[in-house]
Amino acid sequence: MEKLMRQKIPKVRSRKGMSLIELVVGITIIVIVFGATLSAMTNGYSNTIYNAEVNQTAVEGGSLNEIMAQAIKNLGFEDEAACKKYFFGGSGVAVKDPNTDTNNAVHAAGSEVIGDVGADLKLTYVEPAVFPSPNYENQYTIFTDAKSTIKNGAKSYEIKGVIVKTSVTNVRGKLTNSSFVAYTKQTTS
Repeated sequence: MEKLMRQKIPKVRSRKGMSLIELVVGITIIVIVFGATLSAMTNGYSNTIYNAEVNQTAVEGGSLNEIMAQAIKNLGFEDEAACKKYFFGGSGVAVKDPNTDTNNAVHAAGSEVIGDVGADLKLTYVEPAVFPSPNYENQYTIFTDAKSTIKNGAKSYEIKGVIVKTSVTNVRGKLTNSSFVAYTKQTTS
């Protein structure tokens, strides 16, 4: 009976081993799985580096804007005329350049955040009409005739002040921040 059972059950094991085709198919499957895994890891790593650079630039730009706005606030400009006189030497034609004025505390504060790491990366003042300029990596501008409206119930109040806008460049382009600083002397109407 045992002999009869052996004859009816086919042999599962082959003594020949694996064929060359089976070996090639197995290696191909392993290479495809390894390639997909490596690609996913590489893309994840490069996205992490990319996002880290964008986040670092965003923090740098926000800090730059905050520091410059605080410097303007610390100077305590009473009105637009005082602000223009400080930055440009008067209300008419500019006789001072914020980029070269060594007494400009706002420019100096911003330069501390950015640092002078090279001529094309240093902080540069640009005119409001051309802000943000494609020629500079790190730049700022100042609007001395800015107004902001606040509401208190049904009443609205117009506050005059200065807006400082900063722009830093990262891999996604220019990141711009803006802050409003009120003049210390306001007229009520």
